[in-house]
Amino acid sequence: QFDVGRKKSILALSKAMDENQLIFLVAQKDLGENEPKFQDLYRIGVVAKIKQVVRHPEDGVRVFVEGLYRAELESLQENEPFLLGEVLPVRTRAYRRTQRSEALIRFTQTLFEQYLQNYSRVPPDIVVGVVQKKDCGELADFIAANIMFDYEQKQRILEELSPVKRLNKLVEILQREVQVLEIESQIMEKILEKFNLSDLTEGERRMWKQIDDEMLYYELKNLMSGEEDLAAPELCALPDISERNWQNVETDFLRTAHTLISVK
Repeated sequence: QFDVGRKKSILALSKAMDENQLIFLVAQKDLGENEPKFQDLYRIGVVAKIKQVVRHPEDGVRVFVEGLYRAELESLQENEPFLLGEVLPVRTRAYRRTQRSEALIRFTQTLFEQYLQNYSRVPPDIVVGVVQKKDCGELADFIAANIMFDYEQKQRILEELSPVKRLNKLVEILQREVQVLEIESQIMEKILEKFNLSDLTEGERRMWKQIDDEMLYYELKNLMSGEEDLAAPELCALPDISERNWQNVETDFLRTAHTLISVK
């Protein structure tokens, strides 16, 4: 599911609903570009079937879709009243299931469990889905689609056509996320100690963690929405991290976190 506020995108959704309910979803390279052209779009996206469209009280809609298959944008044929392009299906590569690929799947599922220990906003059905996936490509796609990764990281997963390589890339990203979440947890421990709250019960600690996660989730959703006029949350970093390369933001965060954790 995702929210749509741009007029052209809403018109494209309306046209798709009137026909076969199929739509091509593709990310733009610069989220601040309000009128993206062909060169502003990534080539690889997803053909999806629209399952439900819910209108907001204000302008915009929330869309529920089911991804069907990868496709490549060949050209844009029209820019008005919405973007209309030619897309061709992209076949993912077949792979031979081996003990190594089975081990990679199990390792990824274990890593996902570590992620869950530090991030509580993953719905139970997503957790069950991860456990049930037995294919490298399907597991990588499922996790990437249901976790709050940076959109550039998601695009890396989407563009990788080899299922095994795709899952390896997902593992690299997930390991980094686990590391960041563990550092956040250590910072929270330092804060609790600072304010003499280290004797909180497990339930109270979970409540603190949930508040922290919800604040982070809210901030990321707003920063990644691409809405130019959206007011930034009070807790967002300055300068706005949406205007910076995510690797640099991550490096700064880790450096600051290590400094905080080392303080006795």
